[in-house]
Amino acid sequence: MSGIDKIIQEIESNTDRSCESVISAAQKKAEAILDDARREANKIAADAKEATAKHVADIKKRGESAADLEEKRVMLSAKQRIISDMLQTGLDHVKNLPEDAYFALIRKMVVKYALDSEGEIRFGEKDIKRLPVGFIEKINEDCKGRITLSDSAAEIDAGFILLYGGIEQNCSFDAIFASESENLCDRAGRLLF
Repeated sequence: MSGIDKIIQEIESNTDRSCESVISAAQKKAEAILDDARREANKIAADAKEATAKHVADIKKRGESAADLEEKRVMLSAKQRIISDMLQTGLDHVKNLPEDAYFALIRKMVVKYALDSEGEIRFGEKDIKRLPVGFIEKINEDCKGRITLSDSAAEIDAGFILLYGGIEQNCSFDAIFASESENLCDRAGRLLF
C-alpha cells in the first residue's frame, strides 16, 4: 500500500470514527429527547385524566344536585296540590253544611265582623231562599250595632256581605278562604307534613 493509500485509509478511518461518534451522540440526544417527550406525554395524560375525573365528578355532583332540586320541586308541588285540595274540600264542606249548622256559623261570623253601628247584610240568592225565620233578629241580639237585611242579593255562593255607609265587607266563604289561604296553607302543612 502506498503512502497516499495509507493516508486515505487513515482519513476514512478517522471519518468513520467521527461519524460513529456523531451518530452515537445524536442517538443519545434523540433518546433523551424521546424520554423527555414520553415523560411530558405521561404528565399531560395524567393531568388530562385527573381533569377528566374532576369534570366527571363535577357533572355527577351537579346532576345529583339537579335531581335533588327536582325531587324537592315535585314534592313541594304535590304538597301544595294536597293542601289546595284539602282547603277546597273544607270550603265545599262549609258551604254544604246542614242549614242549622250553616246559619249558626253565619251568625257567629256576623257577630265577629259586624261593626258597632247601623249596617246592612246581603246574602246570595241561595241563602236568601233558605234564610231561617227570625234570623236577622237573632243576629241583632248578639251584635253591638244594628243589622238590617238588604233588599238586593249579593253575587256570592255562600256567606254574606256587610254594608256600612257604602263600604262593603266581603264575608263570603270564598273571600274568607282566599284572604286566609296563606295562614290555612301553613296550618294544613304543619298538620299534614
